Amino acid sequence: MPARTSSSSTKSIIKSRGIKGIEKKLTASQYVGKYTEMLLLGVRRTYALERLIDADCPVRAFEENLTEKVLEKHIAPLGMYTYHLNKLAEKFAEIRRKDLINTQRKLAKSRECNAYIENQKMILEQKTQEEVNELFTAAMGSTRAPKKTSMKPDYSKYRIVKRSKSSTSSTPTSSSSSSSSSPTSQ
Repeated sequence: MPARTSSSSTKSIIKSRGIKGIEKKLTASQYVGKYTEMLLLGVRRTYALERLIDADCPVRAFEENLTEKVLEKHIAPLGMYTYHLNKLAEKFAEIRRKDLINTQRKLAKSRECNAYIENQKMILEQKTQEEVNELFTAAMGSTRAPKKTSMKPDYSKYRIVKRSKSSTSSTPTSSSSSSSSSPTSQ
């Protein structure tokens, strides 16, 4: 019996560490959802609020998870987290302002592109069809790779001679070679 207790005590001393779980990367929406759920459940609210303040996510992620509504309904009435709520309100305003600026820039770029396209259409309408064809061929010529001209070899300078059978035996091969050579010479 004492041997068994000593072996079991050695097993308990050595801890099995196992394989650590691989940490998954969360999307912005999943990240915000995780901490919004923590706020709903009332688990580590300060930690969850700080993570939401530090999150670098688009407004869409906060809107999908209804984070602002959760803050208004569950956190604001408590009165304890006004500092964090004010920080999050500033963050939402800042993110929305940046999104508005980005959308205005994209709209301006698309308007510039559309104006350029309309200008080019007007120019093409004014030109005759022949000028348009010339422009098209010039544009296509500049985009294509130049074709390689292939030169076929000139075989006219080579003389074709039929080979005769030649071997080391004396008379029978010479007569056969002479008979075979005479039809080739004709």
